[in-house]
Amino acid sequence: MIVTEYPTEICKVLSDTFGSGVTRVDATGGYSKRNKSIVYFVVNRYQVHRMKERVHEIDSKAYIIMSEVADIFSNNMDKA
Repeated sequence: MIVTEYPTEICKVLSDTFGSGVTRVDATGGYSKRNKSIVYFVVNRYQVHRMKERVHEIDSKAYIIMSEVADIFSNNMDKA
């Protein structure tokens, strides 16, 4: 999860860099009361460093929260 004030830019760079979708949730800072977004994005362990670099190029103050994911199930894959 990435907490940021630049969700549009971060969503675009992550989608362009990794070729996968992102989920964005609007939020409000608990302390600052500022508008923020939480961007939910899944990468494998080999992509973490590149993801962190891309995010911090756009928002050096972004919070990145990582947790281990065992499996991903989705029914919304493009069916061409």
